[in-house]
Amino acid sequence: MTTGADRRGILSRLKLYGSMVRYGLAHNRDFARENWTFFSRMIDRLGALDRDPRGLKVLDLGCGKSYWLALLLAGYGAEAVGVDTEPVAAGFSPAKYVRVVRSQGLERAVRTAVWDLVFGRPYYRALAECAEFPLDFSKPRLMTMSGDRLDFEDHAFDLVVSHEVFEHLPDLAAAVAETARILKPGGLTYIYVHNYASLSGGHHIAWKYPDREPSDVVPPWDHLRENRYPDVPSWINRLRMDDYRRVFETRFEILDWQPGDVEGPSLLTPDIRRELADYSEEELLLKGFTVIARPL
Repeated sequence: MTTGADRRGILSRLKLYGSMVRYGLAHNRDFARENWTFFSRMIDRLGALDRDPRGLKVLDLGCGKSYWLALLLAGYGAEAVGVDTEPVAAGFSPAKYVRVVRSQGLERAVRTAVWDLVFGRPYYRALAECAEFPLDFSKPRLMTMSGDRLDFEDHAFDLVVSHEVFEHLPDLAAAVAETARILKPGGLTYIYVHNYASLSGGHHIAWKYPDREPSDVVPPWDHLRENRYPDVPSWINRLRMDDYRRVFETRFEILDWQPGDVEGPSLLTPDIRRELADYSEEELLLKGFTVIARPL
């Protein structure tokens, strides 16, 4: 029997996914350009550390359904491997959706199918327009596994990269330990984490572009305040920057802790600042940070 609460929950999820579709249709090409910008900056920063990925064995941890980072790395000349908890494969494939249903449930499979049918082709076209080399979808090796139980031998990779994945991991310590284990001595991480305390850190789609398109419905930093709009497309571990640093330092020597972009300074009013006094201003305004480190 469906209760009133169940019906409200279903309507809330439908509204959330409707918002995601609208944002996707409006910004799909923006996502591709942003991904290329991240990749280009990563190549420059790694190059400054004398760690050009070409010819190296690189793991994209949490590659996602689009596996864009593994795809770009492979096109650039790395031996790229992408892993995710969701079965990942190029294009529309009924067999893939069956695997997703079995491992992640029907709702996730529908989301993946919508991505493939509606957003995939224009996204990859925009990404190819940005890229300075051809994209070959057959090059990355794609595997299904969890970040806290990586089925690789010790010292298997030269580099582990990740983009906005670690904030979704339920066992950060295990994932960091596994990352250290599979890296070769002297290997590096390039791990970008979306900062939970940031304006967009609650992952509500209404705050995807907080400075360009501020929400007139969801209050700023709602996820840290009353949390009146809790429906988000994925689970978040809610860890803070100091939590990440403490865990990484148990297994890694941190070479650089690079701050990302600042977002929402005009929205951080004195009243909100007082309400969120437990957080530093840096935490509230920094969208994310990149951990460049090598195993101890």
